[in-house]
Amino acid sequence: MAWRKLFSGEYALPERVSIFDTTLRDGEQTPGVALTPEEKVEIAIQLDKLGVDIIEAGFPITSKGERKAVSDICKLGLSAKICALARCEKNDIDVAVDTGVDWVHVFLATSDIHLKHKLRMTREQALTKIAEAVEYAKSRGVVVHYSAEDATRTEHDFLMKALKVAADAGADSIDIPDTVGFAIPIAIRKIVSSAKAVTGKPIAVHCHDDMGLAVANSLSAVEAGAEIIHATVNGIGERAGNASLEEIVVALHTLYGVKTNINLQEIYKTSKLVAKLTGVWIPKNKAIVGENAFAHESGIHVHGVLGSPETYEPIMPEMVGRKRKIVAGKHSGIHGIDFMLKECGLGMDRAKAKEVLEKVKALGDMGMRVPDTKLKAIAEEIAGKSGDAQLISLKELNITSNMNGAMARISLKIGDDIVTAESFDKSPVTASLSALLNALSSKMNVKLIDFKIDATSYSPDLTCEAEVVLTVNDSQESVGEAVGHDPAFVVVNAILSGIEKAMLHPVKEGTT
Repeated sequence: MAWRKLFSGEYALPERVSIFDTTLRDGEQTPGVALTPEEKVEIAIQLDKLGVDIIEAGFPITSKGERKAVSDICKLGLSAKICALARCEKNDIDVAVDTGVDWVHVFLATSDIHLKHKLRMTREQALTKIAEAVEYAKSRGVVVHYSAEDATRTEHDFLMKALKVAADAGADSIDIPDTVGFAIPIAIRKIVSSAKAVTGKPIAVHCHDDMGLAVANSLSAVEAGAEIIHATVNGIGERAGNASLEEIVVALHTLYGVKTNINLQEIYKTSKLVAKLTGVWIPKNKAIVGENAFAHESGIHVHGVLGSPETYEPIMPEMVGRKRKIVAGKHSGIHGIDFMLKECGLGMDRAKAKEVLEKVKALGDMGMRVPDTKLKAIAEEIAGKSGDAQLISLKELNITSNMNGAMARISLKIGDDIVTAESFDKSPVTASLSALLNALSSKMNVKLIDFKIDATSYSPDLTCEAEVVLTVNDSQESVGEAVGHDPAFVVVNAILSGIEKAMLHPVKEGTT
């Protein structure tokens, strides 16, 4: 990086940073999120594939289901160390240890705010409780990780005293939580530096995003020598969330040159799984994993990216399991339209491509999106082609519904053949999806990798969008999109769009 030499010698970077993933504990404390033990196990398996060092699997004292989830994860034999949270109470620690975890994460607040209003104890009482809890946890034969809750609002000298008490009692590592996201990066650096000097133990930070500084604060901690970073997938967590795992590890890898154990190509897959199971969807503009993170519409940007991706991309999307996406819209240029038309199997001369571009811009000026299906229809109209030339098309979709569910009947034209199928399911969307896959099964093997629909109602005044990722007969992954007013039709059209793209590019490609 051109700016690195400006700061040479100012950092105390560790050679390697361990990722302490708390998606299954603090992430699950996101308002409205509740995971079953089976869902926690599924996420834990993927986190292990991702390569996190420690999985904080839960807070066992809270419920029977939580204890089962943590215990089940411990039995998986994962490479990651499994950790459970416990208050500085013997019963909490016993319950945590009895689940079979490798680590126990004990915590007690140290700020005067918490001591007075929540714990109702003096500073001296807090120090005694910290020492007793850490010593007891160590006596149970586990690795002990101590957190001084609300550390960044704790008077500095007392915080250092509390951390030293924990270290002297046998804590294997010390965590500095920015519990309400109240610190700034320089403060985190100072606290971490002091904690390292006072305790002589590996230092962790646990940053919340109330002021939008969780990632910056976590990276600042690494600059001061912190060896462990707490994070959650997609940055989920209480209130405004936690430090985003994907942003931290990519920044460490690309900006700092600091090693982690993370398999970067598993990042997007992990992000999508967590979003699906928690129901906390990813903002389109989210760094690294958002839909628009590697999407380009502006003509100048698209021209640059198509010629040399590094002009407008900080990293290659394939590094994190993503693909680049060129989008048609009012800001498009001719190079982007040419590229998209070729992707749809519609190579056109420059004059006709410019006509397509003008229509795309006109639709954009009307506030309309132009998904692949619409772009193709515009191009076929200008080229004078009939829609019947499509490799696959929807001829009919009839949906009837009642209080018990919905019945969908579908008719497709695939090449010269007409295929039909029907399916009953709990909703018009799922019934239509099932009917579509049934109809396709006689002609091709379609595997849905992922699909997302953005629709709040069936009102004709509202537009919904669908995006799917799929393969056909083990083709390369293909993305299909559609926009419309009826979610069931939109999902079907998005899948057909993706299938047609896959049929145009049947050979699975390697990454570039």
